[in-house]
Amino acid sequence: MHRLPCILRLAICFQLCATVYSQGLPAPETEAPVTILKLNVRTVLVDVVVTDKDNRAVPGLQREDFQVLEDGKPQTISFFEPNFAADSGAANTAPGPRLPLNTFSNIPPTPPSNSVNVLLMDALNTQVADQSNVHKQMVKYLANIPPGIRIGVFLLSERLRIIQGFTQDSGLLRSSIAKFAANPSTSALLPTASSIAALDAPVNIELEQAAESGDVDTAAMAAGLQQFQDQQGFFETNERTILTLDSLQQIARYLAGVPGRKNLIWFVGAIPQCLAAMTSESELTAAGCPYEEKYAKTMDMLADARVSVYPIDAAGAATDSLYTADGPPASADLGVAGSSATAPNLGAQPSAAAFQQLNSNQTASLQSDYQQRALAHMQMDQLAKVTGGSAVYESNGIKNALSKAIDNGSRYYTLAYTPTNRAEVGKERKIVIRTANGNYKLSYRRGYFEDSPKDKKLVDLTQAGDPLRPLMDRGMPNFTELRYRMRVVPANPQPAADAAHAGDNAELKPPATRYTVNFWLAPDGLALIPGPDGVRRGTIEVALVAYNHDGKPLNWQARSIGLAIRPEQEAMVQTSGIPFHFDLDAPPGDVYLRTGICDPSSSKAGTLEIPLRAVLLAEK
Repeated sequence: MHRLPCILRLAICFQLCATVYSQGLPAPETEAPVTILKLNVRTVLVDVVVTDKDNRAVPGLQREDFQVLEDGKPQTISFFEPNFAADSGAANTAPGPRLPLNTFSNIPPTPPSNSVNVLLMDALNTQVADQSNVHKQMVKYLANIPPGIRIGVFLLSERLRIIQGFTQDSGLLRSSIAKFAANPSTSALLPTASSIAALDAPVNIELEQAAESGDVDTAAMAAGLQQFQDQQGFFETNERTILTLDSLQQIARYLAGVPGRKNLIWFVGAIPQCLAAMTSESELTAAGCPYEEKYAKTMDMLADARVSVYPIDAAGAATDSLYTADGPPASADLGVAGSSATAPNLGAQPSAAAFQQLNSNQTASLQSDYQQRALAHMQMDQLAKVTGGSAVYESNGIKNALSKAIDNGSRYYTLAYTPTNRAEVGKERKIVIRTANGNYKLSYRRGYFEDSPKDKKLVDLTQAGDPLRPLMDRGMPNFTELRYRMRVVPANPQPAADAAHAGDNAELKPPATRYTVNFWLAPDGLALIPGPDGVRRGTIEVALVAYNHDGKPLNWQARSIGLAIRPEQEAMVQTSGIPFHFDLDAPPGDVYLRTGICDPSSSKAGTLEIPLRAVLLAEK
């Protein structure tokens, strides 16, 4: 996914705000030097999902019901908040007034829950047949999603893409999935049973000839072919592993600016098996894996961004490859490459030795499938455990699994504590959370990495960043701390072909349509400072970005706007909002307009994203 350059001029804005605040303040009595004490204290935030023996979320727990340990030492819970917005009866919320044509608002029809949900469709690690089943189950679930649930749809193939930005609109979600399902694809890096059998066949032929002739050169050729095949398989697994981890890190960075818990529901057929190495029957570790450091960093990034992973096995209740129809018949002649339980019709009864060989090959196939599934399921469990999610496998009820993941992931408790051990040198710390009632199952992040001295310097350099920037990426949820309406229409008349561009992308090429965007900003949440003349003043930052479907910025604008509301304007502002407008050029095609407004003084922001195609269709 592409990243928008930092375009907001907040340094100017902060200077203006400082000037406003300084007016009317008394001058200091002395010019004695002031000692400033800077103290960085880490606060660890942990979201905890508590479920009973029937896997239902447990409401009603209090702060004193929880105990937090870090590296075995008790910690004091400094913040406690239950998040059970889905139980608040949002379904009974009355719909708002109908907006005029091409007028949009960032106020949702139903108050959203305190979590967002990412449905990650994995074409990199999932066979086409399993993808089709996932699509059907997702559409069934989305036909009637609970009110207040915000869902975004992502696709992982050779890169990570946004299929549908976060929305509460069931129709938009279903249509986006249906559009993708019409053209399913699978990665060339993912082997199938038939492709493996096709690669095995030449090796088996060479082995058979070597056994019949006793030719050492033929046997060496077979060994060379096998080595090449093994190297190719390692290369493909290596590439899938790197792409998968990089994509999970992208998701963590993308969602880091979204407040609240994020549930990553990952429909995957086969997690690359070198994500971790099995060291016992019950534990996984990345030890011995060439991606140990990358794996640990990925898990830490997800946990720090409050992203809990819910891996769901796209294959459901899997069938052993021995009984699938996409491979050739198994026989003693084919060695271990076959996948059928039926011997071929050779016109004569096979010998007893051939039957024994066939039975041995079939047993080896079943054992191999079992081991691969067991390792994959342990990896899914580990991913879920370290990030506070839950894994689902060996089940054909994908729709029910999706529903339960979203339902439980939207009902959780947020705990915070300040570690008693203040020293940080970059080591990993373990978190254990318990409840007074031992009959509950708790899902939460299991640890974090301390900041190293290098990390602390980086935090100091980035703390005074742009508060609106993290909220302006394509597909992000709409934020509503600042509420506004906007009307978007093509300018009439359109500018001449040689007219200057409206927007800050000097490389924008024609053709382009100019859009007029009229805003009405509600004053609630703005830090407007009253002056001696009764005029309330402040400054806001406004940004507009046109994206293509894949999140590449096509054109943008960002400006500081000074506000001055006179007493006689108060009634109008309270009723209709603060008006202002922008013009922006956008090219044709599948383009999305994302707008954002922030008040640096109050650190509050609002955003809204719309498809420009809907504006053009409405105009017709």
